[in-house]
Amino acid sequence: MKQFALAVLFAYVVMPFVSAHEGHDHKIMGTLSAVHENSVEVKATDGKQTTITLNDKTKLLRGTMAVKVADLKAGDRVVVTATGGGKDPFVAKEIKVGGAMAAKATTKPAAAKK
Repeated sequence: MKQFALAVLFAYVVMPFVSAHEGHDHKIMGTLSAVHENSVEVKATDGKQTTITLNDKTKLLRGTMAVKVADLKAGDRVVVTATGGGKDPFVAKEIKVGGAMAAKATTKPAAAKK
């Protein structure tokens, strides 16, 4: 029974990210590999590269603040909600950009006491 429950959970949670079907929204999670005026390229968490078209209705958000295409850069982590797929190109409805990655902290060792 436990294996069946895990299989069902997998089907509902993971499978929507694996395949693209026309007619409904898709979530694409990954990292921006390129930013163009009217499109972005996203390397998804599964390694697949996807080009997503932007239009005047595409919402770009960093947290709750609206941003512009010029604010996006390669390396940004994103969650894209898009329509299309299959034979049609993906068109972004919304792109949520993750916060800035925290710089790796560097610490100096404590001075030795004499």
